[in-house]
Amino acid sequence: MTVDEIFELVKGDLEQVEQEFGRQVASPIETISSIGSYLQQSGGKRLRPALLLLCARLCGSNGNLSSIRLGAVVEFIHTATLVHDDIIDGADLRRGRASANSKWGNQTCVLTGDWLYMQSYAMALGERNFRVLEILTEVTQKMVEGELIQLHWLGRSDIDEDSYYDIASRKTSYLFAACGRLGAVLGGRPARDEETMGEFGRLLGLAFQVVDDLLDFTSNEKVLGKPVLSDLKEGKVTLPLIYALAKSTDRERAVVEGVLSNREMDESHRKQVLDLVRKYDTLPMVRHKALELAQEARKRLATFPDSTYKQALTEMTHLVVDRDH
Repeated sequence: MTVDEIFELVKGDLEQVEQEFGRQVASPIETISSIGSYLQQSGGKRLRPALLLLCARLCGSNGNLSSIRLGAVVEFIHTATLVHDDIIDGADLRRGRASANSKWGNQTCVLTGDWLYMQSYAMALGERNFRVLEILTEVTQKMVEGELIQLHWLGRSDIDEDSYYDIASRKTSYLFAACGRLGAVLGGRPARDEETMGEFGRLLGLAFQVVDDLLDFTSNEKVLGKPVLSDLKEGKVTLPLIYALAKSTDRERAVVEGVLSNREMDESHRKQVLDLVRKYDTLPMVRHKALELAQEARKRLATFPDSTYKQALTEMTHLVVDRDH
């Protein structure tokens, strides 16, 4: 299956999710409506709502208002985290466009991000389902914890692999896991199936984040919508550099630490960092890790009967690893 074929399976539902997003972001407060509309128009793959919808279909849900509402909820939560992340990182670009904070300022966007979080819970309350609220509360807490843990490691070159995965799990993969769990809840599946779908989502999300960090080294600004090596300039050391720094000389480490401390990167620094990961051949190691995570995710689908939706989710594990942005 291609990306288009996968998304085609839930195309009608995704269109309704988009409409619901637009309705829910509308506010009598003009600033909220303006920023909300701008964020919605900034696009994105809508991967998380699509994942939730496909998991729900796999688990027996025939597509209903609850699926649409919760699809919009997870996209609201994701959007709120992006707004806050860009403020913390001082990012000027998001998906090739000016970030919201660069247009409206940090103070306004902090409050808008908070509003998006609260609106997502207002929407979720419409389900009148305590399990749904438990899942969403847990994932939101994990994401905030992930941001705090990342702040602890910001600007440090001594971050280890376990800490990297802890941050990646909290900031990214637990929301993927929530999509899987919510899909099982919508399908009325037992707790063991909810756990399985949650694990599928978690592993898929980790693979997604590992590839995201790999693309920061291998892609280009036009494709990514932001400068290459943005993470390092923002003070974050990710897996390709963690592997390289474990083998590097003191002089090589000093180049990385200079970028981390100054938050500046010219072409000379960029070349030296890219040469470092090439010298120690860490990019294939990172890709291999993403492939392993995707394979583990696929194993979690084995207990479900064959269907078009199972095939789509299986293919999604391949596409997450093979994407170029």
